[in-house]
Amino acid sequence: MRITACLALIGLSLSPLYACSPNKPAEMAQQAPPVSAPATSPPAAPPVTIPVSLNAVMVALVDHASEPLWLDAYEAPKTADRWREAEYNAYQMAVSGKLIQLPGSGPNDADWVAAPEWKAFADEMSAAGMDALTAAQAKDVNALNIAGDRLVASCETCHKKFKGDLTSMGIYKSPNYPPK
Repeated sequence: MRITACLALIGLSLSPLYACSPNKPAEMAQQAPPVSAPATSPPAAPPVTIPVSLNAVMVALVDHASEPLWLDAYEAPKTADRWREAEYNAYQMAVSGKLIQLPGSGPNDADWVAAPEWKAFADEMSAAGMDALTAAQAKDVNALNIAGDRLVASCETCHKKFKGDLTSMGIYKSPNYPPK
């Protein structure tokens, strides 16, 4: 009982001090500026670049896949293996459109990928590749022809804008191209 009485007496003696304090603890919490941890962001990833020129990607990947697709539209694949090859080429076209949006090691690559038109043409290439894939999976020669026309249009408009009279820069197709 004595301990309880002592604690009560201490509490009563401190209450006038609390009542006269300029700020109550709740008010102090509202007025104090929030304390936050210093903002840290993860380190930026280095930009992704292709180890070869975009021109090399065009010759080795785009040309290699697009021309057989165009030929397939004129002379339809007759075997399951040839239709699978058409699918494979269509996959290459769909991926190529995204790949060429990354800069490579060529002298014009950084400027090309920075241009909004380049991205639009590359996206159109990918979309045409996806159309070709759908057509090849359905074994639909007419749809393959339409996808091929769309692919030609995207390539030609891009070349007119960006390659003009620029050659293949010394990169050539393999001697066994296109595959027979």
